[in-house]
Amino acid sequence: MRAKKKIHSILVVDDQQIIRRIFIKSLQLLGNFEITEASDGLEAFTFIKEQHFDMVFCDLNMPVKDGLYLLQRLIEVQYSSPIVLFSGEDETLLNSAKVLATHYHLNILAIVPKPITSTMLKGFIEQATKLTIFPKAKATIKLTQNQLDNHIKQGHVKAFFQPQYNLNTNRICGFEALARIVDGDRIIAPSEFINAAEETGLIFPLTKAVITDAFYQFSKLKKQYSTLNLSINLSGKILDEEMVPQWIESEASANSISNSSITCELTETAIPSNPSVMIVALLRLRMMKFKLSIDDFGTGFASLEQLHMLPFDELKIDRCFVSDIINNTKSQALFRRSISLANDLELLAVAEGVEDYETKCLIQKLGCSIAQGFYFSKPLPAKDMVDKINEVGLGFGIHQEETQIE
Repeated sequence: MRAKKKIHSILVVDDQQIIRRIFIKSLQLLGNFEITEASDGLEAFTFIKEQHFDMVFCDLNMPVKDGLYLLQRLIEVQYSSPIVLFSGEDETLLNSAKVLATHYHLNILAIVPKPITSTMLKGFIEQATKLTIFPKAKATIKLTQNQLDNHIKQGHVKAFFQPQYNLNTNRICGFEALARIVDGDRIIAPSEFINAAEETGLIFPLTKAVITDAFYQFSKLKKQYSTLNLSINLSGKILDEEMVPQWIESEASANSISNSSITCELTETAIPSNPSVMIVALLRLRMMKFKLSIDDFGTGFASLEQLHMLPFDELKIDRCFVSDIINNTKSQALFRRSISLANDLELLAVAEGVEDYETKCLIQKLGCSIAQGFYFSKPLPAKDMVDKINEVGLGFGIHQEETQIE
């Protein structure tokens, strides 16, 4: 269930008392807020551990413990309230701080140079109140090897589908299959079990369980949707297993799915012990007419070398270049170059992490035609997604103002 955010309590973090006084005076003119002030990042984090704040305004450059210290602590506790960063530093530093914070899923509302005016404060408050928030999930403990093994054996590993949209038609063109563990009413996210899977011998049975469920549900789509694509994630670790390509092909055949309807995304969660074995496996998948995608392009393992070496069909642009693309000129430039590279290499470019209408419009303007993200739809159980498509068609998830008549 979703709700609009209400702003009651605000934390102002700045080492200069006069700045804090101006902030407080300006905020008091805008509403009846409970305002707390802190002189550095350490004091601010002490307050945050003791009470909830609906919004945080934080300077970056402070003595003792600066704003970067606070951001680091907030990343560790997965802080969710909106944050406005400000500083007298140059814009490049501000943008880099935002990239860091956003990459680790902090809710950075804005980054602005000093001074902040009353008009700007009013805008930030209004922007924060328009945010859609979700009830905070209960903290979960990462699964042990034995717990994960039991979930796999009991059939709790399920595929969730997140739709991918063609921005030119506002229609679903495919899905990414994502792993979830469903234990009764409890849904366990990959962050709680992927490490245990990668560090043990469980990544292969886990992947098999997800693909088996994904293929079965995908095969239940009506024949009129036979052109849709399904993307599956393959860790480099499982490609150590020589029989993986044959197994995937046999599963596709058993569900009457064409190999060309499946895209295999190479993830960088684990590098195989023998990279040549992984390369051979990917080439074999390509010969079998499966499509190949390089996931999280621009980060770590996903590189130009991989594009040069392997016959990829698709380039997935990492969310870190998408999440702040509206205000970060570096992100815009790197995104534009990624689209240009994809076009030059005749690859399909897919943007991940699109979470608002403005971002959708900008990436479309920059030449991207395929995207996925919470703006369109969060991942849903594969059966629920397939049932919904069969019932209402490929416009599912698109906001009302964008819906077109089929």
